[in-house]
Order: sequence, then C-alpha cells, then structure tokens
Amino acid sequence: MELAYRTDRGQVRAQNEDAVLILGDEHAGIALVADGMGGHEAGEVASQLVIEQFRRAFPTLPASPMEMENWFRHNVELANEQVLDFSKQANLLMMGTTIAGVCWHDETIVIVHVGDSRVYALRDDKLQQLTEDHSYVNVLKQLGELTEEEMRVHPKRNIITRAIGSKEHVEPDLQVFAEPEFDTILICTDGLTTHLTDDEIKQVLERPVSVDVKADQLIDRANRLGGSDNITVALVQFTDRKRG
Repeated sequence: MELAYRTDRGQVRAQNEDAVLILGDEHAGIALVADGMGGHEAGEVASQLVIEQFRRAFPTLPASPMEMENWFRHNVELANEQVLDFSKQANLLMMGTTIAGVCWHDETIVIVHVGDSRVYALRDDKLQQLTEDHSYVNVLKQLGELTEEEMRVHPKRNIITRAIGSKEHVEPDLQVFAEPEFDTILICTDGLTTHLTDDEIKQVLERPVSVDVKADQLIDRANRLGGSDNITVALVQFTDRKRG
C-alpha cells in the first residue's frame, strides 16, 4: 500500500480552507478530505474541526464492517456538533464543511461523504465515482437538465445541499465494500473536479509513477487550468489487491 496527499491554495483564493488527513497502514487506516465553507476563519476552522475529530478517534477504529459504519456515523455527528457550537459562539452563520473519505480494516473498506467532495476508485482500467454529490447542480443533472460539462461552469455549482455544520443533525452517505480489489482510491475536493474531467484524472492515476508524483500532477494540472478553488487530494494505492 502507498499513501499520499497534497493540499494547495490554488491560483485565486487568498486562503486554503481545505483540510486533509491520512493515517494508518495496510492493516488499518483512514484517508479524509474536508472543504470548508464560510470564508476565511469560518471555513478553515470547520474543515480542521472535522479532521481533528477523526484524528482523535482513529485509535478506536473497529474491525467489523457494521461497527465501522457506526464509527463513521458517530464521529460525523460529533464533528457536526463541534462546528455548530463554534459557529454559534463566533456568530458565523454560514460556517460548514464537506467531508469525503475512506477507512479500511484488512479487506473491508468503508466510504463516507457529505457534500460535494468526492471519492473515486480505479479498478483495472476503469475509474468510477463512488460518491454522489450533495449539490444543487447534481440535482439538476439527475433531472436531466444539466450535463457533466455544464455542471462545471454553472453559476450555482458551489451550492451544496448537505454539509457538516448546516443543521442540528447530518446524515452521511456510507458504503461498505468487502474485498473490492480496487487499484487506487482518490479522495478530492471540488477544486480538482471543477477543472479535470474523469478521463483526465484517470490518465494521471494510471501512470507508472509513485502516488506522491500522481498527487503532485493532479494538483499541478488543476492549477494550470485555472486553480479557481483550493485543491486537495488524498491517494490510497493498493499494491496487493490488483487482479492477476
């Protein structure tokens, strides 16, 4: 297993409100990204609160799939409470954050997400988006009113329909995979997917280079194409799960 992450301010934003966490090894681990909302301080604090909650909780990561789901759900709720408490104390009405990530224990992988940060999986030569954006433009896409390309340039593309810190309770989307035989998992904020298509992401992930180089190349490509938002990627490459 190889792990790597990168986070970058991009070419336009004054601050980086993204946050990222990777911990563990081939036996058990976690990889998360969070994209804060609400402007400087509010967004930056929200994303860091989520990441630090999971950093503290990581030693209690359970082994069974059902317990792993409950662990994710419980810690998302704790993070939601912390963001809400901070926003109330600081009188920051628009504070919130996305979260997207995976945890693994031996051959079981659990995926979590809230918002429009994404989790992708490369398996053999196919790249699959495993998460469904909680966003206004994705609702329009599901209704057949927008294409994928139109979503990337829509003036309301940054409006999300579910976030940590936006309501008293938040329900994360959770998925469990038993022995999925993924080659690589990519977790990213929308600063990447605003500029890179799935095919462009796939081209980078398939290159015979280290995950550190792949992470750098993804960030560099998004910046060359405008870097209109903060860009964060986390990569988990499974060297022992590839098909024979």
